[in-house]
Amino acid sequence: MSEIGLKSIYDLLDKNYYIPSYQRGYRWGKRQVQDLLEDLYTFAMEDKPKESFYCLQPVVVKKCDAETVSGNFLQSELDNNIWYEVIDGQQRLTTVYLLLKYLINTERVDMKEDYGKNLFRVSYQTRDNDGNCISRPDNPGNASPNAYYVTQGYKNIGNWFTSLPETKGIQQIKTVRAAFLDVLTNTKGGSGAHGYVQVIWYDTDEDDPIKTFTRLNIGKIPLKNAELIKALFLQKRDNDKISEVQQIQIAKEWDQIEATLQGDRIWAFLNRDMPEMPARIEYIFDVLFKVEGEKKKSEIAEKEYKAYGANQRSTRREQKRREAETLRRAEEKFKERYGTDEFASFRYFSELFERADREKIDEYWSKVREYYETFLEWYHNPLWYHYIGFLIYCGKPILEIYYLYRDKSKREFEKSLAEAIRGTLNVRLKVSADDATDITTDAGDPVVYDNKTKEKLRQLLVLYNIEYIIQKNKGLDAGYMVFPFDLFKSEKWDIEHVDSYTTNPLTREDQQIEWLTTVLQDLRDFGIDYTATEKITSQEKESLKRFLGHGGGEVKFEQITAIVSKLAGESAGEVKKDMKNTIGNLTLLNADINRGYGNAIFPSKKKEIIKKDAEGRFIPLCTKNVFLKNFTGAKNTPVSWSEEDMEAYQKDIVAVIKKFLKTDRQGEEE
Repeated sequence: MSEIGLKSIYDLLDKNYYIPSYQRGYRWGKRQVQDLLEDLYTFAMEDKPKESFYCLQPVVVKKCDAETVSGNFLQSELDNNIWYEVIDGQQRLTTVYLLLKYLINTERVDMKEDYGKNLFRVSYQTRDNDGNCISRPDNPGNASPNAYYVTQGYKNIGNWFTSLPETKGIQQIKTVRAAFLDVLTNTKGGSGAHGYVQVIWYDTDEDDPIKTFTRLNIGKIPLKNAELIKALFLQKRDNDKISEVQQIQIAKEWDQIEATLQGDRIWAFLNRDMPEMPARIEYIFDVLFKVEGEKKKSEIAEKEYKAYGANQRSTRREQKRREAETLRRAEEKFKERYGTDEFASFRYFSELFERADREKIDEYWSKVREYYETFLEWYHNPLWYHYIGFLIYCGKPILEIYYLYRDKSKREFEKSLAEAIRGTLNVRLKVSADDATDITTDAGDPVVYDNKTKEKLRQLLVLYNIEYIIQKNKGLDAGYMVFPFDLFKSEKWDIEHVDSYTTNPLTREDQQIEWLTTVLQDLRDFGIDYTATEKITSQEKESLKRFLGHGGGEVKFEQITAIVSKLAGESAGEVKKDMKNTIGNLTLLNADINRGYGNAIFPSKKKEIIKKDAEGRFIPLCTKNVFLKNFTGAKNTPVSWSEEDMEAYQKDIVAVIKKFLKTDRQGEEE
């Protein structure tokens, strides 16, 4: 039967550990040893509550059978000669052994007499006659690789301590060594003043330890938090048949949840980005840990509040200060209790299940299923999928969305989502007397393209794409479209000016000729041949021809770009600079496609969009609509983008997302 939990270093004393030959032996160098000692030093010497702990990474073991013990001549007076085969974590375990050995030797400590337990024993499967080199790390007696590293590890520990006065400004090395001994020999509930050190202990019952070792170490795949929590849920706590049925059911449902969350679309829906998480079910445990953690913090805060003088008469201001202080203390105590690293949720469940019965396991597994089923419900509801997905994309924590959902009707939840989106955007629709509309900040400043507003514009354009799809889906029971968050989040996105914002910066003649050649071909693909059209004069045609043949000369490149704009049907006058930076001239585009444009004009951009779309690249629907002019009010000029198009496009954006914008007009807010 597997056993998993938290054990202090003190709990590991009086035991025997066997390092088999399929492992490479001890190989930690100076850097790894120093890193561990620095961490322990910081923990041991800082001012903290005595119940604080420092947690090492997991140690995975398997109890040796009688054949292994006798076949390897494992003999020890400790623990009735019971031995544990160390499958993973032997580098840390050996270093802790060497550290304790150093402290025992330098402080002249008798572990049994002073601390009630003997130093644990480590034995390597015999190789190169160095099986017992670790018992005398200061004088191993041979020069095998394993003995060399053991000796060097011991020396590195000693050198680190003797360098303390120089590097730490501490004259009393003895004080530091005493603090190290204290944290390494203290345990949960003990009397040590400096806290204690613990490990995540995983005693597996897997039949093949070599297979387990390979899985954990080939490619350096560490034991994950979710695997440890899974072991907690599947641990057998009694001998009845119901417990076995419970294990089978949890294991089956675990695999089902994991398989669902391995789908990239639901994973992208639930996360702001696409985080790498080998066991994605861990996401649910993180959410559950946060919810349960808030309850635990409230319990701690309530106790702190009473201890802090809740019954004292005080002003409202003093009461608020006291409440804030108790919340701060509760947060600190919670972190001290469970840590802040990736294993924090495991520690919580480990403590919770320390004396748990089958009913407690059922209770918490039901909570896991409840969150999973909630996320599935969100995912399969088209409206919720889009609104929740947008809020998560904007950085709204999943927990806040869960609290919006909990104990609400469908209609109430949808209203809460819309309000949350409106609050997230926090922009205003400014309507003038002639019904012209601008999107502004609450301060009245236009939301135009600059470094400060890029993210806000990106949110508005993403919402435009999402709400456009929602409105197209209305009335459809099946076959509805969805915004593909997985495709969207797998790429980087630029805000693209539909009509280029910058003037053409090309200065080299060869670049200018290449640009003109490409542009004229793109126009020809849309049926505009500069040699045959009446859009430009004969003199302008001749200028283009001469520039293509020779470049430069008496015809300036600025003149050439003006002729090209005329040829494409652009407005006679240059589009106002401030208008070019409004949302009516902006769209979302993949960063690599956008940056590959160079100095393209509208028809060249349109041609590239059509090409990439045909190749299967994800182009947001509303971006395609812009370049194909599939929106109300667009001018029937397929190769140009005019001021009129910008105004019509902005009106279309406003019409689609209007309910999420605050408005200046009384009674128009929805």
